[in-house]
Amino acid sequence: MSRLPEGWQSRESRRNGAVDSEQRALSPQPVVTPTVEGAHRLGHEYWRAVTRSTLGFVRVRESGEAVQLRVLGLRPALLALEPAHVAVAHDRVACSFRIVGGILARRGGGTLTLTQVGLETAELRVAVNGFHPRLGLLYAPLEGRLHASVSRRYLAGGAW
Repeated sequence: MSRLPEGWQSRESRRNGAVDSEQRALSPQPVVTPTVEGAHRLGHEYWRAVTRSTLGFVRVRESGEAVQLRVLGLRPALLALEPAHVAVAHDRVACSFRIVGGILARRGGGTLTLTQVGLETAELRVAVNGFHPRLGLLYAPLEGRLHASVSRRYLAGGAW
């Protein structure tokens, strides 16, 4: 996808082997309602963007106990996450997933958080905090680029 979403910003940093990454974009109006259902939709649409961005190569399996990203739906999981934790405030909706493992994770820990802030116009964010990649120095050119591509598709509204 070549089109950058309006107001696109992306940053990444590393500390003690952990990656923090955040992508942001603006929307002329909120894409979800400030409700629990809206917060869950942020997560659902992100997982759709993962599958679409990888042309179905990476598939998401959600259950009441876990979310797993798998190659062609097969084991082992590339990433394993806890089920969604949602938060809703007056002008903020968030859906977070705690990372618990998978073959791309050196160890469990860190979170993926999808956020919408604003009632008139909205800022949408995708943030990964405290993720410990197994790939080490290869994270940025491989997994980091894929994450940024998925985030760009998600924030551009391709799933909305």
